[in-house]
Amino acid sequence: MSDPVFTFPGGETVQPPEDDIFSADVFAGLGSMDVDEDPFAGMEPMAPFTGEAAASTTLVESGSTSKETLSTTTGAADTPSDQPDAPVEPSSTGTELPAPDQAADKPPADPACQDPSQTPRAAKAGEEANPLLAAMDLQESANARKAAEPIYAQLPLFSYNGNREPIEDLEQTFEQLRLSKLEDFPEFEEAQNLSWIVAYGSIEKKVADPSKEQIGDFKRSIESSKEFLANLKKSKDKRPKCIVKPTVRMQKKGTASGYKAAFLHVAEARASDKTISFIPARDGRVYERRVNDAGEFLTPASDVTLLDEVKAGFTPSLPRIPYQLLEQALSLFRYLMNAPGTSRPLEALVHIYWDRREERYFLHIPEQTVGKESVEAVLEDEDLLDETRYLHYADLHSHNDMSARFSRMDNRDERANRVYLVAGRLDRYFPELRARICNGGHFCAIPPEQVLEPMPTARFPVQWLERIHTRPDCEAAA
Repeated sequence: MSDPVFTFPGGETVQPPEDDIFSADVFAGLGSMDVDEDPFAGMEPMAPFTGEAAASTTLVESGSTSKETLSTTTGAADTPSDQPDAPVEPSSTGTELPAPDQAADKPPADPACQDPSQTPRAAKAGEEANPLLAAMDLQESANARKAAEPIYAQLPLFSYNGNREPIEDLEQTFEQLRLSKLEDFPEFEEAQNLSWIVAYGSIEKKVADPSKEQIGDFKRSIESSKEFLANLKKSKDKRPKCIVKPTVRMQKKGTASGYKAAFLHVAEARASDKTISFIPARDGRVYERRVNDAGEFLTPASDVTLLDEVKAGFTPSLPRIPYQLLEQALSLFRYLMNAPGTSRPLEALVHIYWDRREERYFLHIPEQTVGKESVEAVLEDEDLLDETRYLHYADLHSHNDMSARFSRMDNRDERANRVYLVAGRLDRYFPELRARICNGGHFCAIPPEQVLEPMPTARFPVQWLERIHTRPDCEAAA
């Protein structure tokens, strides 16, 4: 470009061509500069460059006005002139100006004269010096965050004394978790003796306020920390577990529901990975087994909530025995209280059968020899009854005028799995009646009405109720 673009203040403006993109109009919005102000005041003059076709910039003072002229020299610097700058012509020696990419031939620029916009921005405090490394670090952090997403979905694990169990309720506090574990760990009784630590990867944090801190919130606070992501990037374990660990500050030991079970045999419990187990024993009791680093502990269990609550008793599959049959049996027993030819009241035995085909009960009287305090029954005729059709459901025997209590002899003889009834005090208007079941040689008393129909009730005139009034204190509340 042979025409000057513009001149500095004090110089003569050269009109650019109409199509010149660098016309003065383009720079109209850049503001103005007072010609009396020297933009280069305070700067030291640059020494002229040496060498062929070296460009020299000379500052010339004329009164109070500073001018800058651009000239081409082949030797010493030209004498400053008040005349307008002439267009720069190619050197007559044929030497061309160095190309822009010939950085080796360009003289070093004076920092004081450089365009500030072209000066590399200095790194601010705390800013990555290397933008490439900074970008890589950001990408690594993003990758770590994405890789951690499946980890965030994992449930934290309760861990104590070798036992682990997922914590499903993340809204509960650490104190609520302590209370839920009291049954398994009596040493958790005193809250002040218990502290909590959450270990997540290489991070361990103590819970400051167990009564207020929720487990889920505490876990998320660790996951959102820069320390957690930084450790996750460095760690070989990319799926660390969030472990909730209680620490007891006293000398009590225990162990903890995915970690306990019931077994039929001690050997099965020992072969399992359960540290709390319950085993029924030959003596009829249930034993609790616990294992920790100290060894194996085995004691009788007092209350095993892992097992169902069971009450001894009987649930009939058949209808209740008709009262009419009970009446027939009692009639026989009353007859033997004063039977002809006897000097003492006698006992007797009645078998109660269920006919599966006809779906009804009937009484069967076996061959027997009776006395005051005993009955010896011959059961050979029982073999004549077809067991596929007839079910021996119950035995009913009498104690004549004695109490209706099962005797030691009764305990010895009544060993089959069926219902047993005894009638006593038959010398009274209303006799006594008791019932029980036998199960594998073990007895359990049951209410007679559970297997017997109630005594029939006669009808009475409804008018009778009109003459009967209820006391105020016995009236039902509204």
